[in-house]
Amino acid sequence: MPRPRKLVLIGLDAPIPHRILRLVESGQLPTFARLLAEGVYAENCLVPHPTITPPNWTSIVTGAWPGTHGITCFNVHNPGDPLDKIHQGFSTDDCRAEYLWDAAERGGKKPIVLNYPSSWPPTHNGIQIGGAGLSVNEWRFGSGFGHQVSIAEDQLFATEEYPLASVIELEPATGWEGIGGLDDALEAPISLQFRDALHEVVDEKNWWLLVTKSRHGYETALVAKRKTAEGVIARMRRGEWSELIRECFETVDGLKEGVFRGKLIELSDDAEQLRLYFTPICQVDGWSRPPEIARQIPWQEGMPIPHLPMQQLALEWIDVDTFSEVVEWQNAWYAECAEWLLSTKPWDCFFMHAHSPDWAYHAYLNETDPITCADPKERARHQAAEARFYASLDALIGRILAAAGADVLTVITSDHGAVPVEATFNAQRALTDAGLTAVQEDPETGDRVIDWTKTRAVCQRSVYVYVNLKGRDPDGIVAPGEEYEQVRDEVIRVLLDYEDPETGQRPVRLALRKEDARMIGLHGDMVGDVIYGIGPRFGGATGGCHGQQLSTVEHGDGSMRGLLIMHGPGIKAGQTLSRTVWLVDIVPTACYLLGIPVPTQCEGAVIYQALEQPDRPARLQKQRRIRGTRRR
Repeated sequence: MPRPRKLVLIGLDAPIPHRILRLVESGQLPTFARLLAEGVYAENCLVPHPTITPPNWTSIVTGAWPGTHGITCFNVHNPGDPLDKIHQGFSTDDCRAEYLWDAAERGGKKPIVLNYPSSWPPTHNGIQIGGAGLSVNEWRFGSGFGHQVSIAEDQLFATEEYPLASVIELEPATGWEGIGGLDDALEAPISLQFRDALHEVVDEKNWWLLVTKSRHGYETALVAKRKTAEGVIARMRRGEWSELIRECFETVDGLKEGVFRGKLIELSDDAEQLRLYFTPICQVDGWSRPPEIARQIPWQEGMPIPHLPMQQLALEWIDVDTFSEVVEWQNAWYAECAEWLLSTKPWDCFFMHAHSPDWAYHAYLNETDPITCADPKERARHQAAEARFYASLDALIGRILAAAGADVLTVITSDHGAVPVEATFNAQRALTDAGLTAVQEDPETGDRVIDWTKTRAVCQRSVYVYVNLKGRDPDGIVAPGEEYEQVRDEVIRVLLDYEDPETGQRPVRLALRKEDARMIGLHGDMVGDVIYGIGPRFGGATGGCHGQQLSTVEHGDGSMRGLLIMHGPGIKAGQTLSRTVWLVDIVPTACYLLGIPVPTQCEGAVIYQALEQPDRPARLQKQRRIRGTRRR
């Protein structure tokens, strides 16, 4: 059987596999089409539960189930901590299993890791770009669901009020030098905001916005640091983006250079309505190992954007076309970065992840699906945006594979899918209504908070319920033994019996004691006392279109199944694999083909049915020879 020399593993977050197949059939995704025609597609690829980012990307590169590697949800709860204390699961310090790139390095291979979630700080000696969040320039080591970006989040300057935006008032322009055509020009001061910044910015950025008029009305905006021609840093017509803006920022951690773009989203002829949008300010270094390699990466098309403007679309700062443009810039940057790394640096194994499908589906999946959107024009508009981000990913993958060369095992995979949501299930409300969780009013804030002196069980993270256990939990009131088991039984009954008041349906399809959840890969001290999962129609209060849903859920035109395409030497050509495949099977299959050590805690199995002419294990060959002798 032919064997590959190198491995390229590209992960896409939350794609819906059958939607990709439809776009392939319509001729819109040539790279996917080639991989499917020349490789193997696993149509029943199932992902671990919960169907959420950090645990499942960790399972993909360790071959271990979440209960084994210890990152068991988007957030992690350390045993012995208060039950309301969690932190995000993006640090390798929380992982208890060996990564494939470390095993490959043990086997003499050189890894490169690009924007792979939950992979920072690096555990290998190769090149690493990002990994502390969902994208380069994003860090998720804090508590809860928050994150920090390098310098500043997106911002909007507008003449009307928008949530979180800066309202500006245009006045007649005065005192400008070296700029012509200022008849009836208008101006406004703008001050950059540095929300959620990793590095606290100490120098204010107070700039000027200048709006100029032509015979058709107001249609051009300039951004300037000073009221001079030399001070202009951006020029945009209505509906256009600026060129790349580079600026240095004085922070408490020293001088940081950032890049961003602006777009004049809206400018009415009379300048009564104006919206100027700035992308996040992306630091040009500080997210690589070795540190100096970040500034060596040549890039012209894209930007190392920390996240896509999902919230900004919901707040109506921007439209879906602007969202798509930012998607394309982010993916273009990944392509430029990967091409340079693969063509100039020594490597044997390349790992990367692109998060754009997840952000897009959180932003507008319901608007693409007939079951949740009755307006055909609105569906068509968002389906076009969906096709656009898949085309962007198709181009990204094509550029990476061209740079990787021949004799490469290519794996295209995902951590989960996505489904449209018609109603929200709040498990904590179910426990509170049943008297398992007690709440009281905080005398200082007036907020409703948990009364731990009366709480017997509480929901935590996406799919877990913890019993407030004496001797384990700081505020525990439930005795171990019989009382503990009674509370767990009551939790399971409450969850399974709960009926949604609006639909009359029961959202919970599965509720297990932690001992029984080992059969779905959840066990040990990093999971709750009860694990549950929900079925179609419903979305969790935290996960939305994925997270609490079981990995087999399909609803409307959505699916929670994983994507898995394998291509290269030793892989069958043009085959669809119908057997069940798990994400943990990717690592042992890659190790088998490349002849590299299997990670120590790997629990998956080789997908022999995908291989061209698999080398039968010696024991199996011996058994067949014995059976053949007996027949004779």
